[in-house]
Amino acid sequence: MSSFQPQPTTVVIQLTATYIGQKKSDNPGKMAPKNLPPAAKQQKILDYFRESMNVFTLKELEKTLASVASIHAMQVKEYLQSMQDENLIRVEKIGSGNWYWCFTSDAKKAKENMLNKLKAEETTVTAAISEAERQIEEEMAKREDDDENLLEGNGMDRKTLLEAHGLLVKEMEALDKELARYSDNDPAEIQRKIEETKRLKDSAIRWTDNIESMESYIGTLATDRNQMAEIMLAACGDEYVFGEGLKDL
Repeated sequence: MSSFQPQPTTVVIQLTATYIGQKKSDNPGKMAPKNLPPAAKQQKILDYFRESMNVFTLKELEKTLASVASIHAMQVKEYLQSMQDENLIRVEKIGSGNWYWCFTSDAKKAKENMLNKLKAEETTVTAAISEAERQIEEEMAKREDDDENLLEGNGMDRKTLLEAHGLLVKEMEALDKELARYSDNDPAEIQRKIEETKRLKDSAIRWTDNIESMESYIGTLATDRNQMAEIMLAACGDEYVFGEGLKDL
């Protein structure tokens, strides 16, 4: 009775294929979600660099970052340049090509450098503020001294003059109110009233002449003196005095 005996080479190939299949099933390739914002894609690239602890050429990254960060191979160089400009990754030209990497220690060192830079800037700004405050205090003291020297001859200090100024302002306001009450005695107002009175007087004289002319004309028509007087009283009222004529202005 004969039976099939597998060759050693076949067994090795089968075992190798089985092992590879198990490894792939244990660690399936993780694809990054599509439609990620640029900042999220940059973070995935950084995570990939730090977790891999390796250095890469541009060609290698064009192949791997497509699945890592969902970016097209044509965009890889653009993303790397942007991250390089922001000091997120490091790059060195070795031979004919560039090599890219980002270790955890690099990120820590970059943060320390940034912290030191900010501390230095803080020191500079603090010193500038202190200097500005010192100059302001000196200028204020100088102005106070100048004011004191200016007023020294009058024997009055700044506070006394300010109080006197306040009293003068109040007195001026009171005088303005009092002046408003005497507006009728204003020279300009008095002159206006004089001119108005003269105009009215001239008008009255003119009408008086007209009435007297009318009286003379009526006298030629009426032979009775009493009848003429009644007509004039009816026309002029109290302004006409019987036997005398019109009242004087």
